[in-house]
Amino acid sequence: MNNIISGRMAPFVASALLALLVAVAGCMPGGALTNPGWTVVAAQDGVVYSALATGTVVALDSLSGSELWRFPAQTPRQGIGCSLPFASGGTAENTPRPLDAVYGLPILTEDLLLVTSFDSQLYAFDRRSGEKLWTFGVGAAIVDSVTVFDGVAYFGSSDHRVYALDLETQQPAWPAPFETGNWVWSAPAVDQERVYVGSMDHYVYALERTNGREIWRTDVNGSVPGRVTLADGLLFAGSLDRRLYALNKETGEIVWRTEPLGGWVWGEALVHEGYVYFGSLNGQVHALRVADGTYRWGPVTLQGALRAGPALFGDRLVVGTEEGRVYTITLEDGLVEEQPRVKGAVLSTPAVLEDMVYLGTTLGEVHALDFARGIGRHLWQYPPEKD
Repeated sequence: MNNIISGRMAPFVASALLALLVAVAGCMPGGALTNPGWTVVAAQDGVVYSALATGTVVALDSLSGSELWRFPAQTPRQGIGCSLPFASGGTAENTPRPLDAVYGLPILTEDLLLVTSFDSQLYAFDRRSGEKLWTFGVGAAIVDSVTVFDGVAYFGSSDHRVYALDLETQQPAWPAPFETGNWVWSAPAVDQERVYVGSMDHYVYALERTNGREIWRTDVNGSVPGRVTLADGLLFAGSLDRRLYALNKETGEIVWRTEPLGGWVWGEALVHEGYVYFGSLNGQVHALRVADGTYRWGPVTLQGALRAGPALFGDRLVVGTEEGRVYTITLEDGLVEEQPRVKGAVLSTPAVLEDMVYLGTTLGEVHALDFARGIGRHLWQYPPEKD
């Protein structure tokens, strides 16, 4: 395990990672720490989609937070992790169960909501009704979400493999999955010709999109738990050696890398108009020039570890931390403004829809912040707070 874990990290995120490490090795025994998810959110067309930390999947009205549908429709007794209890009177054969832990963001196609789970399954729901349409199972836990390109879903698994699945037929699109040397915790980046993915074996890989054959691999001196970002002819990969790497997408050559930062780089980097923005687990947000890796501003230091990447919100970034703090940061000069705080750690990237920002917490809640008047205002939470 020492070749995977290095550097410093915040206690809460350390606990979350240790839960992942134990869970991918096998189901935890009865009475042990359960394996909750992080509550992940996506928003589109006036609807917020979320997989809660309890394994329930919901669709919510973006303005009111009212429930449009949920899966399963009847909530089982409290309990998450390897052994999930059924709703009262139900059986394994006739009662839908919540998903196991979900860490990757929900992904939307025209008709589907795609959610990955620690139970080794990719779930496809009808995004309008919430009906579970099908599942596709692999050899071990799926930590991140999928990347959909030209009707194919690409994703990694803790069985060390990268998969390509035709969404129309639910059949593999490659002759065989591509195998790496360790867990693949991140969703790939994809373009017309290639699939790019990082692995906990310290390598970033480029694969042929049509058949999954390896084109090149590059050692980045540490495990790559987060997804790589493809932009401007480069791949940006965060490593547990506390650096961000910029690789030439054609050759895999390292174009530049940062000096060691104060914490792991786990979340996805955001590239916008010639600059790359990303967080590190020591609570810092960095803004670098894509061309050479020099600083535009900062780094700026926030309260709490930053596990997830930032979201673009107009001329600002929006980020959440493991302390439940929410910040906006101006792209131009790195000016930080703290927004209404939420309960629970924010470990996934916020969703943005017009003037609204939506965040999921480890307490199984979705929060909506309204920026219509320029300053964030807490509009609603789901489930609603009890009187």
